[in-house]
Amino acid sequence: MKLASKTYLMILPVRYYRVDEQVVMLESAFAEHLKLLRTKIFPIFNQFFIVMVEMDVEEYEKKKPGLAIINEQEQGIIFKPLYRSEHLSSRSKQFLQLFSISHRLKDLVETCDVLHSGLSSNVWFPIEFIATLWGIFLRKKIVYVVDIDFRNSAKMNYKTGRWSLKSYLICKYVYDKLREFQINVAVDKCSLILLKGEKLCKDFGKGKPGVKNFLDAAHSEYHIIDQNALDQKLLHLKDHNHPLEVVYFGRLTSYKGVDLCIRAIAMAHQQMGCNVIFHVIGDGEEAGNLKKLTQELSIEERVIFYGVLPFNLDFFKKLYTYHLLLATPLSEDTPRSALDAMAAGIPILAFDTYYYKDLTSTGAVDTICWLSVEQLAEKIVYYDTNRQLLSEMILRAINFSRQNTQEKWLDRRIDWTLTYASLK
Repeated sequence: MKLASKTYLMILPVRYYRVDEQVVMLESAFAEHLKLLRTKIFPIFNQFFIVMVEMDVEEYEKKKPGLAIINEQEQGIIFKPLYRSEHLSSRSKQFLQLFSISHRLKDLVETCDVLHSGLSSNVWFPIEFIATLWGIFLRKKIVYVVDIDFRNSAKMNYKTGRWSLKSYLICKYVYDKLREFQINVAVDKCSLILLKGEKLCKDFGKGKPGVKNFLDAAHSEYHIIDQNALDQKLLHLKDHNHPLEVVYFGRLTSYKGVDLCIRAIAMAHQQMGCNVIFHVIGDGEEAGNLKKLTQELSIEERVIFYGVLPFNLDFFKKLYTYHLLLATPLSEDTPRSALDAMAAGIPILAFDTYYYKDLTSTGAVDTICWLSVEQLAEKIVYYDTNRQLLSEMILRAINFSRQNTQEKWLDRRIDWTLTYASLK
């Protein structure tokens, strides 16, 4: 078989919206990632197919500000619909359609040379796992990705009161065991297994060389803060009359714990006299509650909401002016924002979940006890007082981001793919 005839197929639990026969829209950072991946795998793979879920119009209108366009003909990326989101809105509908979707997955996998799939978090509707099983059955080369260590999340959700004891026990002893089973199958049968986190690799790797710890960066070299913007940031930071500018960006959903950030800002300002401004970039179902909370705490002038911003250079230029990222997830989380922040020269103050503890080795990430609003407030005040230390962390963040651009990680991933799929 000639190299130029190979097909790369990705099965993803991500949603897109089809505008017309040639144009689709999807989350802007992921759209840029796919464009870059396409250039990297060509001409070894001359066909690049993406299998995703189609958004309905209502979802599209809500997410539109954060979406970007891909022209399939121009970019050489073809999107294949698996189903429309409104068609499978309930578990019963999903179950009834599982057989027909499985048959479609078989037809798609049959045509590819390399299948890119991953963990099915939804064990009741395990699309990615079904695709992986078809890949194994059809003897395809498979790249398998797990982007979060989920094993402690059930306990965390129970401790926060978000889950009942029953939900905790079912998740820990049933759902999580099924997820672990999927990973064990993948490690035994797939060509390349990319796991986000050293502990995942250690616990599931079984010494297999094709199991790799993968840092899934989205920023490119041109996103990294330039010298002029860096000089301006450091100058502002030296001026104690200039407020400490802290930021959160991402989805405004309950498990992100942004309400705890707001409470810490109130405590730092009102009880400890800290001159701090909190910038919140993003949208989600919690946006209204978070704005209401700032009013209840009488810190409306200390918290600024921006809504969703597209992932582009203008977005990064906005980030360049901030001094510290707050990350307070209520369960395990591996957000892209951590690496994007470091590219913008923003150190991170986070709860001590496994992902952020892994990143403390960069010298640009500091962690505090999970759920402690008081410690978060105290650390905000500490960094406002010790701005020289924060300046040093900014430089370490930039250095780390230069060593870990999306291009460098994609080159590594493609080299691993070709090696372990025996395509070199």
